[in-house]
Amino acid sequence: MAQTDPQVIEATQDLVAILDAESFLPVLSPLAPMRVTVREVSRLTTWPVEDGTERTDHRVIQPVEIELPALLTESVRDQFELLRQAYMAGTEVIVQTRVRSYPRMMIMEMPHDETPDQMDALAVAVHLREIQTVEVQFGTLPPRKVSGPTGNPAQTDTVRKGTQQTTSSDATTQRRASVLYGIFN
Repeated sequence: MAQTDPQVIEATQDLVAILDAESFLPVLSPLAPMRVTVREVSRLTTWPVEDGTERTDHRVIQPVEIELPALLTESVRDQFELLRQAYMAGTEVIVQTRVRSYPRMMIMEMPHDETPDQMDALAVAVHLREIQTVEVQFGTLPPRKVSGPTGNPAQTDTVRKGTQQTTSSDATTQRRASVLYGIFN
């Protein structure tokens, strides 16, 4: 939980928090969520078979999405600016709910309505999505790994080939033209 003071009754502690992934500090300290909607969705791959039915043999797990409509009540302008800075910088955050913490989240959108009847508060619908980063790895590939029926030997490691010399070609003698080219030119 955002506050874990043993002197405080657990029911009154913050149950939802948006934490900075590096410092574990709350992005918004007085966060008053109206509700939290967590979507953990998967997509099943299907294909039709000859008898008209569909078969499934694989499942793709989609990134987690969290919708968190919140009400900013204290120092609204400053709190909104902190939230906007996290959005603009693409800050990686952790969303902590009552039942689970969701790491590697990023604010995807944060629409808000400013109405005259709520002058001292601001309702912001924060929409977050799990980010999945990929680290690129480079390495050498020996010819035996790329040669074969589907491999391309030109894609092997070229580091130990040394200096390659090219040969110049005479473009005018090598060019092939149609029979009509000589007649009209």
